[in-house]
Amino acid sequence: MTEFLPIDAAWLLICTLFVLLMQAGFLCLETGFVRAKNSVNVAVKNIADFCLSSLIFWAVGFGLMFGLTQNGWIGTTGFFFDGASAEGLSTASVLAFFFFQLAFCATATTIVSGAVAERMTLAGYLVTAAVLSGVLYPVFGHWAWGGILLGDAGGWLAGLGFVDFAGSTVVHSIGGWVALAAILAIGPRLGRFDQDRRIEGHNLAISALGVLFLWIG
Repeated sequence: MTEFLPIDAAWLLICTLFVLLMQAGFLCLETGFVRAKNSVNVAVKNIADFCLSSLIFWAVGFGLMFGLTQNGWIGTTGFFFDGASAEGLSTASVLAFFFFQLAFCATATTIVSGAVAERMTLAGYLVTAAVLSGVLYPVFGHWAWGGILLGDAGGWLAGLGFVDFAGSTVVHSIGGWVALAAILAIGPRLGRFDQDRRIEGHNLAISALGVLFLWIG
C-alpha cells in the first residue's frame, strides 16, 4: 500500500462512516421485519455483534488478515493492533486503513443476524459472530487481500489471479455462507407470514428507513 496524502486518509474515513451507516440499516431493517416481541432481541444482537467483532478484529483478526503471510494462508503479525506504522507508511495511513477494514468485518458479521432472526439465542449468535469475525472472515480475507498493507507476497488465492469486486466475495458471500449454514441447521422462521402470506413485521416504516441507510452505505 502506498502512503496516503491527508486528503486520502480523510476520504477513507468518510467512506468508513458510510459503511458503518449500514450497521444502522441492518438494525432498522431487521427490527422492523420481526414481531414486536422479538424486536429488542434483534436490536441487541446487531449492537452486540458490532462491539464483539470490532474487539476481536482488533485483537486477532487484523493480524490474521494483513500480517506477514505464512505461506499465503494466514497473517502472523499485527495482533492487538496498536496503531504502529508499517514500513514506509505513516501512522495516520495505517489507522485509516485499519478502521476501514474493521467496518467491513462488522458488516460481514451482521449479515448473519437477519438470516437467523427470531430463532437463535443471543449466546449462540455471539459465538457465531466471534468465529466469523475472528477466524473465517480474516483468514479468507488474507487469501484474497493479504498483501495489500505490507506489500508482501499476499494470499494464495490472490496468487492464482483471484480479484474481489468491492467485497462481493470476501465480505458479502462470507457472511452469506455462514448465514446459509446457520439456517440449514436451525430451520425456517415459523410465523414470518400471516394466513394471507403477508409478512408479519411490526414496523415496516422502520424497515424502509433501514433500506435507505443500506442504500446510502
